[in-house]
Amino acid sequence: MTDDAYSIRPAGLADAEALCAFKRQVFGETEFLLQGLEDFDDQVDVERDLIGRFHHQSNSVLVLAVDDDGRVIGLCSIVGGHLWRTRHVGTMSIGVLRAWWRRGVGKRLMLQTMRWAEENPLLEKLALQVHATNTAARAMYALLGFEEEGLLRREAKLAGGEDDLVPMGRLLPRRSAIVTHALVRNWD
Repeated sequence: MTDDAYSIRPAGLADAEALCAFKRQVFGETEFLLQGLEDFDDQVDVERDLIGRFHHQSNSVLVLAVDDDGRVIGLCSIVGGHLWRTRHVGTMSIGVLRAWWRRGVGKRLMLQTMRWAEENPLLEKLALQVHATNTAARAMYALLGFEEEGLLRREAKLAGGEDDLVPMGRLLPRRSAIVTHALVRNWD
């Protein structure tokens, strides 16, 4: 595999089966994800519905890294807040197959998804949570401009015990008050 053996693009409904296969594998490879196999409803229709929800939420996106064989090797998502007071915040999630770790896939996924967020008129902040013991991910997020915003003690259950989570955030460039006002008025 070379670094050019994959592409990054938004998820489409036709990706549901490949997304199921990806989740089946990635959830079994690491405990550093907040979702695990025990939470996964391994059904193509459920994944198709999930992808459809991303398409209908203007402050949310699901981006995939797909190899030359059409296999999903990574994903990055932003789920925008559903409430008026939090819809400007997008919560990011990322997962990459172990075989593709430390090859730039996660960073490229993050950069592409962050670029989408910076162009989205509704989003003003990106947020994520990372396991305190996942020092490689914490370092990558810091390099991408995320700042640690606290510590959530014993927040995640693992097979071998518990782990703290570190909430991290990245403020997006502010837009002018006139543009923001017009966007808020056009939301409803």
